[in-house]
Amino acid sequence: MRIVERDAPPRSVWALEQAGVHPLLARLYAARGVLGKDELDDGLALLLPPATLRGTGAAAVLLADAIAADRRLCVVADYDCDGATACAVAVRGLRLLGAKHVTYLVPDRVVDGYGLTPPISERVADGGADMLVTVDNGIASVEGVATARARGLQVLVTDHHLPGPVLPEADVLVNPNQPDCDFPSKSIAGVGVMFYVLLALRSELRARGVFDTASQPRLDALLPLVALGTVADVVKLDANNRRLVAQGLRRIRAGALPVGLSALFRVAGRQAASATTFDFGFALGPRINAAGRLADMTLGIECLLTDDPARADELARLLDGINRERRSIEGGMREQALLLAESLFAPAVAGDGDGDGDGAATDPVAEPRASGAGPDPHGGTPAAISVFDPAFHEGVVGIVASRIKERFHRPTFVFAASAAPGKSHEIKG
Repeated sequence: MRIVERDAPPRSVWALEQAGVHPLLARLYAARGVLGKDELDDGLALLLPPATLRGTGAAAVLLADAIAADRRLCVVADYDCDGATACAVAVRGLRLLGAKHVTYLVPDRVVDGYGLTPPISERVADGGADMLVTVDNGIASVEGVATARARGLQVLVTDHHLPGPVLPEADVLVNPNQPDCDFPSKSIAGVGVMFYVLLALRSELRARGVFDTASQPRLDALLPLVALGTVADVVKLDANNRRLVAQGLRRIRAGALPVGLSALFRVAGRQAASATTFDFGFALGPRINAAGRLADMTLGIECLLTDDPARADELARLLDGINRERRSIEGGMREQALLLAESLFAPAVAGDGDGDGDGAATDPVAEPRASGAGPDPHGGTPAAISVFDPAFHEGVVGIVASRIKERFHRPTFVFAASAAPGKSHEIKG
């Protein structure tokens, strides 16, 4: 374990103390990027305006036109908790705002790979959709977007990941990290981006006279899902994200949450009335993520979308069982991966020097192994770690890579015998 001391800018500490914040809390806040006491206010009125997120206005017009024309919308989601909550927010929010035909599709981690691929776009088009909306993915899907548009679909990309050198030619892109976007909260999660699009859409519909401030739908009902996805995606909790999470927690504690979240709290043995971010990161989030790792993320999304308490309980129990299986698989993989990785740090064992083996041929694809990338200039040990075992489950390699990275503090790659890519975790800084 390495202990890294956070830097607490003296000017920020002083400003917080002058505003009446206890000196200890002032240092803790300043070390986490809080510059003034106003940032500690979690009121919804202090959220960054939707208009400051590039593309939300154009997205609102695109969606409002689609709703007015009764077009069929299909949401394409990522297969993690951020993607699942973003999908649930999109489907629930669009229906609240008048869309009558909203479906969703989430790729299979093993079969389809990540993101909006051309085959996924073909499936959306074959399903009869008029518009494709991505959530928590799409900024790198140049070919997938091109395929969708070639099939006559309008495409709205909502994402928060860093873009590549070429942007997809979607009808509209909404991403805080795209070029020329000045939105201050660069760390907003995918579910937060979709929530902002819905805020802009509601404003556009209000301007068109569809409803007024008294009759407009209450989008704050979506904040429990926004809070869950934000914490589960482990994004930086800047002032804007903290407000989104705090507002979501406030509603959950008051009992204003979807029945699927209530069911997940119950199977996890947690109390919604006293919910904390711990519940998001270590109780609810892992159970939803498990569906995307070992089964089908549509199970997690359906749990978040259903309004039937009995169905919610059934799905929550199923997700809990999948998560238990995930923990078992992860435990075995982690133990094996650590053994393989530790061999890179053990003293080298000299051979007999004659170059002769035991005469048995080995299949390199079938052999568990670990390798290091170059010596660390500070200690002679590998500067990076690569681990492979044919028995590894491809849905869990990312978690295992993270655990090894934490153990050895080295960039780590973990591979499984699959056509899907391996997963890596790097050291920040």
